Amino acid sequence: MTAHTTPSGRPLPANPPEIDYVRRWAEIVERRRVQMDAAYAEAGIEHVDYWGRRAVAFRNATHARTEEDPFLVRVREAVTPASTLLDVGAGTGRHTLALAQHVAQITAVDPSAAMLGLLREDLAARTIENVATVQAEWMSAEVEPADYVICSHVLYPIADVVPFVRKLESSAIERVFIYLRADPLATDFGLWSAFHGVPLQPQPAHVDLFNVLAQIGIFADVEIVSMPLTWTFETREEAVQQVANSLCLRDDDHDARTKLAALLDQRMVPLPNGRLGSTAAATRSAIFSWRPR
Repeated sequence: MTAHTTPSGRPLPANPPEIDYVRRWAEIVERRRVQMDAAYAEAGIEHVDYWGRRAVAFRNATHARTEEDPFLVRVREAVTPASTLLDVGAGTGRHTLALAQHVAQITAVDPSAAMLGLLREDLAARTIENVATVQAEWMSAEVEPADYVICSHVLYPIADVVPFVRKLESSAIERVFIYLRADPLATDFGLWSAFHGVPLQPQPAHVDLFNVLAQIGIFADVEIVSMPLTWTFETREEAVQQVANSLCLRDDDHDARTKLAALLDQRMVPLPNGRLGSTAAATRSAIFSWRPR
C-alpha cells in the first residue's frame, strides 16, 4: 500500500492542482487594465483624467449615504477619542469626514489631486483641524503608523497586492480594515459590450482577497454586509456624462452619447431621495479586519 491508495489498495484520485491566488489576483487585474488602457487610448483620455472627471459627482453621490455604510459603523465601534487613523485611498474623504469627530487624528492618503482637493475644501468648510492629507500613491507615501488603518474600495486595480497589504498591516498598531465588493459594481450599467463589442472584464472581488490573504498567512475576520447603491445621479445629463466616462466614450462622439442616453432611460429609475439610479436596490461588500502581527 502507498500514500496514493486506500487501505484496500484502490488508487486515490490525483491531488487537485495548487492555485497561486496571488498570481490569479494579478492576472485578473492585468486583464482589466489592458482592456481599460486600450479603451482610454481609443477615446484619447488620459488615465489620470478618470477620477478628475468623476470627483465632484462621486462626492455628491456618496457622502450623503455614508451614515448608512456598515463599514463606517464597524470602524466607529473600534476607535476611541484617543485613536489615530490612516485612511488609505481616502478619495473625497467620506470616511475621513465621518470619523474625524470620533478620533484624535486622521491622515488621509490619496494619489488624486482632484479628490483630495474636494476633501480639503470640506475640511476647511467644517473647520476640521485633526486631519492631515497626503497626496501620494500608497506604496510611496511616507506616513507614520496609526492605531487603525482603513482601506475602502481601493484594491481593485492593484496588481502587486501583497506589498500593498503588507504596508497596510505594518502601518497599523491595533487593527486593519479593508472594504471590498462581493458583488460587481456595474458602473457601466452593463453597457460595455454595447459600445465595445465585448464584455467588461471583472475586477477582483472579496473571495479573491480572502484567498490571497490566506495564502500569505493572514486569516482575517470577514463580514458580508449590504449597502444601498451610491452610484446615483442628480440629473439625466449627469448620468450620461458619468457613465460615458466609465465607458471611455469620446467627448465628441455625439451618436454614442445619444445611444447611451436612450439605453440609460431603460435602466434608470427615480429613487426616493430624488436622484436617478439603477433598479438594483443594494450591493454586497465584505469587511476584512485583523490585528497586525
